[in-house]
Amino acid sequence: MDMQLPAADGSVVELKGQVFEDCGCYPDVVEFSPGHDACLAWGMYEHVQETDERQGGLVFATVEHRGDFQYSLLRTAVLESPGVYDLAWCPEGGVLAACCADGCVRLCSPAQGVLHEPFKLSDQILTHICFGAGGAKEAEGLAAVGQDGKCYHFQLDAGFRKLAERQQHDLEAWCVDVSPSEPCLILSGADDGHLAAWDVRDESSALRNRRSHEAGVTALAFNPYQPLQVATGSYDERLRLFDLRKLTAEPLAMTPRLGDGAYQISWHPQWHGVLAVAAMRCGFPVFRVDGAGFELLAAYASNAPEGAHGSLGYGISWQFASETSQMSLAASASFYDRSLHLWTATTKRAEDEQN
Repeated sequence: MDMQLPAADGSVVELKGQVFEDCGCYPDVVEFSPGHDACLAWGMYEHVQETDERQGGLVFATVEHRGDFQYSLLRTAVLESPGVYDLAWCPEGGVLAACCADGCVRLCSPAQGVLHEPFKLSDQILTHICFGAGGAKEAEGLAAVGQDGKCYHFQLDAGFRKLAERQQHDLEAWCVDVSPSEPCLILSGADDGHLAAWDVRDESSALRNRRSHEAGVTALAFNPYQPLQVATGSYDERLRLFDLRKLTAEPLAMTPRLGDGAYQISWHPQWHGVLAVAAMRCGFPVFRVDGAGFELLAAYASNAPEGAHGSLGYGISWQFASETSQMSLAASASFYDRSLHLWTATTKRAEDEQN
């Protein structure tokens, strides 16, 4: 169990580690499948100094429930590839897109492995990818960003087809996401500190927030229950909440400094307004967001010593189906110690915790 705090409604969120996996290589992203609740995948990379290459791989695994909230993890497939920087499941699950260090997107599945030839988008590293872009079927439209500062819009049909690209940032881009209510508007964030929007229907469109972030924008995630709200993470160590309709205005809410960069954000798929953050050297804090702002509920591996899980937290994901309405399963990827953890988040009444 790690740090827990009483919430404003009197409840307590308790976090408890369940499975501790040695990845062998350095994991930087983990994602549960939306259509297959027991399936998850993680990506890894390692910089080989002798060749200046980033090698890595992709691992598929199944979470096995052993009863009484006990779990184990069974690897079902391991695919070698250039370094994997981000993963995105198609909305139905079962098929996964990986963006890699060689500037390619790879389409994979747990059962069949690599499904297509690598799709080359850039001569530089691709850093982030998402489905749902462009107003077509969610499973067809994708967006990706990379070290070149470009945003790419492409489509998956019988194969991949690039539709457009745009030089959206002057520095390395780290994140991209699309709201289901505005699928033609692709948001991206980068080392230039800008939160930028690209309307793929209008090449002349330009919407950009240059002022709100004090450092690079590292994470973007739309609220699944309020699709016009987007949370951002930054190297300035803060989370912010924006209204998509007022993207250039000041954020609706902002956290105090977390202690390190907010590298990845995962909204809970069932608990309204709850999100978890991979906060680099500050572990994995869990927040509730409402009209009053961000409320810290708990944090996993928040005081990890160097070389332990949470000493460089890069990846975070919630399982899509919860065991009960009071308990949920999360996965976190920690880079330096090459580990992946599964942990439970359980809500209790504060008075029950005292008894």
